Amino acid sequence: MNYIAVDTASGTLKVLVKYNDKYEFFSDESFKSASEKLMAKIDEALSKLGASLGDMDFFACVIGPGSFTGIRIGLATVKTFAYVYKKPVLPINSLELLASCCPADVTVATIDASNGMRYLAVYNEKVDEIMPPKVLLSEELETFLSSIEEAHVVVADKVSSDSIKGAIVPTNTMEGLIRAVENNANRLCDGNLIEPIYIRKPQAVLDLEKRENK
Repeated sequence: MNYIAVDTASGTLKVLVKYNDKYEFFSDESFKSASEKLMAKIDEALSKLGASLGDMDFFACVIGPGSFTGIRIGLATVKTFAYVYKKPVLPINSLELLASCCPADVTVATIDASNGMRYLAVYNEKVDEIMPPKVLLSEELETFLSSIEEAHVVVADKVSSDSIKGAIVPTNTMEGLIRAVENNANRLCDGNLIEPIYIRKPQAVLDLEKRENK
């Protein structure tokens, strides 16, 4: 299978291209420049592999939860590719992607949701969803983790890991993204059907509601 996968939902921009069983991967923690670098890095990866957008079998995109602006950048890009080249799209949950980096019998994936909140979801050894994504306050997350009776692994982003004893911050993000894409290629669908995963309201909306309720 040949594909392009992008992650613009997290704090790190990721671009993965596979063509003729060869991979090109790019990762950049300067996430604020994601909108500037995304297309350039896709073009660079395709050039190194001697491929074009039309050679891809499908396009994959992380649809959240995560950065509201980042999610829209990735979705718009992938939906445009899919429309122009009449190819399907694979949606990837950002917490599923995190769990794919360190699969275990029970994996709790958690990422920062800003303002003292955390997104989390729970997965089994096949990275099938046991508990769907939700958002908790950081102190509620501690209570939730202590309530899990089964042996489990907590996989977190850098921000969330600071407050969770024993949390793993993945370093094999390329392998995790490959696993998340290739293990779920049976979930391909029409790009028009892909919607972002927004669990909480954007901060701008929360600030506006707060001002209006004063």
